[in-house]
Amino acid sequence: MSCERIENLLVSFADGELEAADRAAVEAHLRTCEDCAALLDCLRAASASLAALPEIEPDPELRRTLHAIPSRKSAARRAFDLLLKPSLQPFYAAASILLALVSLYAINPDKSALDKAVSRTLPRGYGRVERLAARAGAVTDSLGAFAQNIYGSLDKLTPFTRAGE
Repeated sequence: MSCERIENLLVSFADGELEAADRAAVEAHLRTCEDCAALLDCLRAASASLAALPEIEPDPELRRTLHAIPSRKSAARRAFDLLLKPSLQPFYAAASILLALVSLYAINPDKSALDKAVSRTLPRGYGRVERLAARAGAVTDSLGAFAQNIYGSLDKLTPFTRAGE
């Protein structure tokens, strides 16, 4: 067996939890590999040091406090869970832009000039939108007529007949 495989089995070997076949393979490898044997000695020393540490029983009041933390956090977070959904991020972005524009308008010292410019250019913008909508309608109408011509031509085709028939 390779050292990598043995290293994965050493903890179970030190705890006596390996099956007979794996235990025999690890023992055979340990007789020939000094590095793995040294690692096993370190594992056993660490296990013995941990076993020598005293067990500490926490205070019952501390336990109650620690058990109450998750329920308090989840109750406080429930109110914000709706606001933190990723699906609301586009709405937040649009609201931020709108708020920035409104605030820039509100603090603008020359509001009357801005109002005049908007009232002059807004009808032109409406006119452009109307012209674009009319063009789009004309394009879709011509595409519809073109499609009808193609369908009519395809109906007249008979691809499975011979040229002489």
